This record gives sequence, structure tokens and C-alpha cells, in this order.
Amino acid sequence: VSYQLVHLTLIRDSPTRWGLSYLMIERALYLRHAIEVYISPPVMSTILKQRLTNNEWAVLKDIKNILEPAHVLQAVMCTEHTPILACILPAFDSLLSTWTHMCKE
Repeated sequence: VSYQLVHLTLIRDSPTRWGLSYLMIERALYLRHAIEVYISPPVMSTILKQRLTNNEWAVLKDIKNILEPAHVLQAVMCTEHTPILACILPAFDSLLSTWTHMCKE
């Protein structure tokens, strides 16, 4: 079977760069099919027990959705040469409001 995928690698998380958690999960979700094919028996039967269940994939998607607003905010703030408190406080308030709304859903 041949798959037409862009050559991408998985992103590894780093405790010093919290934004990588979002990017790592986003990439894993994008490459889910390729990951599952790669670890399918008999090719990688030694790591088959590490295979994520459908429920675990769903949890990853939920985590990605929770982290996404913070990732977007961080990306916007990084484009500013000198982010000022007058911009940061309303943006942070908006982020908290978004998360509060998510909790109610």
C-alpha cells in the first residue's frame, strides 16, 4: 500500500518549551493513520502495546483543543516587538473566557 503523505516527523515535547506540547499533539493527530500503520503487526509488534486506543486519541484531540487558544495567543504576542500590559491583560482575559466557555460545553 502506498500513502501520499508529506514528509513530516513527530515533534518531541520539551519541558522548557510549553508550546511544543500543543505542536506535538497536533502533529500526532495529523499523522495518526501513518503512526498506526507503522506500529501495526508484524512490523513493530514489540511496541504494539504502546498503541493508543480510540479513546486516548479522543483525549489527545480534547487536549489539543484546550491548548489551541493559548498557542494562538502566545504566537500573536511573540509577533509583537514589545508586548505591553495594555494588550496582554485583555488577551489573557479573553483566553480565560474561552476556557471558561469550553468548560461549560
